[in-house]
Amino acid sequence: MTGSARIVAGTVLDAAGRPVAQARVYFSAAPGSVPDIAALSGPDGRFQLNAPRPGSYQVSASSDAHGSASVVVEVASKDVEVVVTLGN
Repeated sequence: MTGSARIVAGTVLDAAGRPVAQARVYFSAAPGSVPDIAALSGPDGRFQLNAPRPGSYQVSASSDAHGSASVVVEVASKDVEVVVTLGN
């Protein structure tokens, strides 16, 4: 990777497997500093974040109605797809 950001995209689901709209999604841990900016999941639960460098990222999501959860993803030379399931 030559300094270009990679995309971490995915879906936020509730414990029953249904998409969660308007969940706050953000990096709660990263290999270096990242902006304190969150994305909101769309009506289909989809979100997208930019990972500025390769490494291990913890993606966290939270919703008032469904709680919160985190998953760890490895970002390298390709974009990453992830599912975050709330309420587990």
